[in-house]
Amino acid sequence: MNDNQRQNGHSGSPDAASWFVQLQRRPDDSGLRCAFEAWLAADPSHAAQWAQVSGTWEHLGDLKDEPEILAAREALRAELAQAQRRPKMRWAAGIAAIAVAGAAALGIGSWRQAQPKTASSTSPPAMAEVIATYRTPVGGQQAVTLEDGSRITLSTASEVRLTEWGARRAFTVVQGEVFFEVAKNPQRPFVVSAAGRSVTALGTAFDVRVDPGQWSVSLIEGKIRVATRGTSIDLTPGRELTQIGDQPWTIENRDVARLATWREGHLMFDNRPLGSIVQEMNRYSTRKVQIADPALAAKPLSGRFKSGDVTGFVETLEAYGMARGVETSSTTIELRPLSGE
Repeated sequence: MNDNQRQNGHSGSPDAASWFVQLQRRPDDSGLRCAFEAWLAADPSHAAQWAQVSGTWEHLGDLKDEPEILAAREALRAELAQAQRRPKMRWAAGIAAIAVAGAAALGIGSWRQAQPKTASSTSPPAMAEVIATYRTPVGGQQAVTLEDGSRITLSTASEVRLTEWGARRAFTVVQGEVFFEVAKNPQRPFVVSAAGRSVTALGTAFDVRVDPGQWSVSLIEGKIRVATRGTSIDLTPGRELTQIGDQPWTIENRDVARLATWREGHLMFDNRPLGSIVQEMNRYSTRKVQIADPALAAKPLSGRFKSGDVTGFVETLEAYGMARGVETSSTTIELRPLSGE
């Protein structure tokens, strides 16, 4: 399921208008072109957005002598000239202004309505800050294959930003969980930032997760280096590093086969407290499970469950005589002990 839709400027995600300006200014930049193609392929709606923006620009040529278009083009020239002196200027405002001016003459109100109401003040930041943003909704999953053959897979309610695509390949995990499969290229380090820490890899596969107040990285294969505040450590396959807040990080052995089963649509647990399992299952569903009884929440459980299927999860617990589910609302199921209300 995809949710990689165009974001308004303040989110840092470049939209079609922003891409148009960047490509007009740097037509020979192969890295920029690859990043644009990745954005274009990430969601079917992006092609339609691009067609609207680029098509609008082409039609503006027919109106080149209109006063509104002349004024808008002159403003764009001035803005691009400023960019030569200030590389960190914001890009979308120029193309948004000229395209909206053209929309009034061409009668394409639907394109105009799609623009953010505050485009002039909330345009996307410079390409060096955010090149592309990928995100998924609750229960969603998205896989993106990059120009170099690397692949990133986003789990439920996740967001990752591409921040560099040149001498370095750099991403930032904002929230959620992302699985990285890195194409080896010693000349182009692959760096992932998460919760203020960095993970550097060459050819490897690893999983990064960012939760409120906690983050972790699990290595499936290859080798990675985790660094923060002058301290670094190398991880080997089957090891997971976890850090809660600013506490010292901990490293534990993990079953490699289970580290990323979420990519197959399943979650596996081995002797985990039921409360912890419920918390994990809830990440994948808008329908939530609750446990009010502390003794029930502490009961250990092992099993394999379909991610997002909280109804099936509760039915399994009932079938094994572990608990019973009571619907307390249209979006909530409460687990209760079998003995008593």
